[in-house]
Amino acid sequence: MNLPTLPPYLGHQPPRRRIVRDIAGLLLVSTGTVGLLGALYVTVPLAALALAGVILTVGGIGVLSIRPPLHPAIRLIGGFGALAVGSWIFVGIAVYLTPWTLLFGLLLALGVFLSGEEA
Repeated sequence: MNLPTLPPYLGHQPPRRRIVRDIAGLLLVSTGTVGLLGALYVTVPLAALALAGVILTVGGIGVLSIRPPLHPAIRLIGGFGALAVGSWIFVGIAVYLTPWTLLFGLLLALGVFLSGEEA
């Protein structure tokens, strides 16, 4: 029986150390993201909201596309919740700018969807 091989940098660390390192990395990434969004919001609020919408939308799509599928509660809250909040942020920004922005943004999204479909 062949045992799965790990890259050398992961294979030599005890499991607890890897978990602590991963949790510390996630904590630093989340803190940095929230801090940068806060700093950007102080200077340009619409840009910060747009960036938050992008992060939430991409994160929601990422959670939904993980294979094998995650637990249904995680998919519902993490995936669909983040996707819905990110989409509503985009709709709010578009309506704030002008309703025409929403119309042409929807046309753009529909065009990308239709041109990206495989026959």
